[in-house]
Amino acid sequence: MFGFGKPKNPDAHRYYLLPGQGRGARRKHRMQLVAAWAVGAAAAGIIGGVVWFLNQRR
Repeated sequence: MFGFGKPKNPDAHRYYLLPGQGRGARRKHRMQLVAAWAVGAAAAGIIGGVVWFLNQRR
């Protein structure tokens, strides 16, 4: 009655979703992973190009 005692179905509230675990989360995580790989590859290319350019000047 009014929140006192045991709930009728104790398993109804056992599992809950955290933010980011809902619909479309798998696609969102995949897109973030692809973006991270792209940014990492671009940064590595730029740093590698700078190092190569500095070594060519000598």
